[in-house]
Amino acid sequence: MATPKARKTKQPRQAPAKDDPRTRTARLKQISKSSSQIVKDAAGLLDEELASGIVAAKQVQQRFQKERRINPGDFKDALTRFQGDAHDVVNLLNDQFAEMRSDENAELVKRFTGNAHSLLDLVVELVNTSAEIADQLAKSNLQKKPGKGDG
Repeated sequence: MATPKARKTKQPRQAPAKDDPRTRTARLKQISKSSSQIVKDAAGLLDEELASGIVAAKQVQQRFQKERRINPGDFKDALTRFQGDAHDVVNLLNDQFAEMRSDENAELVKRFTGNAHSLLDLVVELVNTSAEIADQLAKSNLQKKPGKGDG
């Protein structure tokens, strides 16, 4: 006659300690999911901003064809929205980095965030300056009298 096998009793699992690799892995997976969502949201936002930028560029092109001038103000609304949204994305990324921050990388994350904000502002200023320069060039070319040589 067979004897019944002793049943194994499951002992309650203790929650992993904070320094346990399982805890860190689970935490990194959660951060990864959050970061993934930020990337998806940023891509959607970028798509919207690109569409807005394309509309603004078409308006600039139409104005230039009709009036032979570029109005730097045509870029202002699209650039202002882009700048604000881009700064929001950098702040969201900074929040994610804060969850992973350690003493070793705290300064690096701080510099990255500051540089990213500065770079965004610089790009916006470059576009604004380029629009102003293009308008000045267009005006100076229109003011040249026909029949005069370039030198």
